[in-house]
Amino acid sequence: MEKAQLLFEGSVKNVLKVPQSGDFIFEFSDRFSVFDWGAMPDTLDGKGVALASMANFFFEYLGDKKSWIDWEISDHLKAFSRKPLLEKFKCYGMRHHGIGLGTDKNQYKIKAVDVIKPEYKGNGEWDYSAYREKPEECLVPLEVIFRFGVPRGSSLLKRTTNPEYVKELGLKQTPLIGEKFTLPVIEFSTKLEPSDRFTSYEGAKDIAGLSEEEFENLKDFVSLVALRIKDIFSEIDVELWDGKFEFAFSKKNSRGERGFTLVDSIGPDELRLMYKGNQLSKETLRKFYRKSSWYEDVEKSKVLADERGEKDWKDLCVKEFKTEPPALDPGLKNSCEQMYKSLAQSLNEKFLGKKIFDECWDLDQVNNSMTSQRH
Repeated sequence: MEKAQLLFEGSVKNVLKVPQSGDFIFEFSDRFSVFDWGAMPDTLDGKGVALASMANFFFEYLGDKKSWIDWEISDHLKAFSRKPLLEKFKCYGMRHHGIGLGTDKNQYKIKAVDVIKPEYKGNGEWDYSAYREKPEECLVPLEVIFRFGVPRGSSLLKRTTNPEYVKELGLKQTPLIGEKFTLPVIEFSTKLEPSDRFTSYEGAKDIAGLSEEEFENLKDFVSLVALRIKDIFSEIDVELWDGKFEFAFSKKNSRGERGFTLVDSIGPDELRLMYKGNQLSKETLRKFYRKSSWYEDVEKSKVLADERGEKDWKDLCVKEFKTEPPALDPGLKNSCEQMYKSLAQSLNEKFLGKKIFDECWDLDQVNNSMTSQRH
């Protein structure tokens, strides 16, 4: 059996390469990261297995044309559902880069995707000219964010003070905290720069070298998959508020336009989920750390590094503020471990009849535990 080689060790997952086939493996660890710090002091037992199983579930389920044929679309979405892309999904399933679970339960095997990195020109400018050559089968240099609502603390509120941007998003007026949308509101940010930055629709098209038709097809892809995932979660009584997707370009068609392939993974680290008033995502962990003096020092370090023109704000935080993240509260740690396991178990049992963990809490037990943590 061919042995996979470690290509990259990230803060939460490793990327391995299988030499003979050229395929990659995502190795999901029990590590977690918040606020771009990297691996935190604690680990969450079972998180890696849960994330691998959820990546496998979503790609397997959405890649099956039956899941689109059987999708009962509500009346108010039927006009949107007549888009040609849905008919394509009903014939072939959603295109994705997943292959299946690896040898270990925390591994997920994927098809390789080329990455064309932009060159830094200085003064905050990046050179994306390579994307104007219409490359195929490579990563789209954008992160695509979809939103079904505006929870408290949503970064959307920072950008919707601009009336032109509000109009571009298809909104009639500046959204309010707690507002919900029937169709997902779609935003774009850069993916291959050291810090992600949001961009306008025109900026997104320019960065990725997208034609108008490609851009509209990408938005349709995002909307359809986001709506489908929202309905999937609703069947286990979980509400999807927002999330992010990554894509690769596929080969050109007869008109010279490229399609898209969903890449990376789908799970609670990419989505904001709610169950009976509690967050089932990394936001639960962020809330804990926002109350710490470490978080205040992180924010100060980022500002200071920007003022000095230094990239490594974390080094400033450690050396000048002499601070590191505190350990998680044991009760919260246990709740978060069970959160990942319970989501994976609930989805796989409901839709595939599979059991991932021999023992784990159900969603009500997770909810009760998280509620008790707040009091």
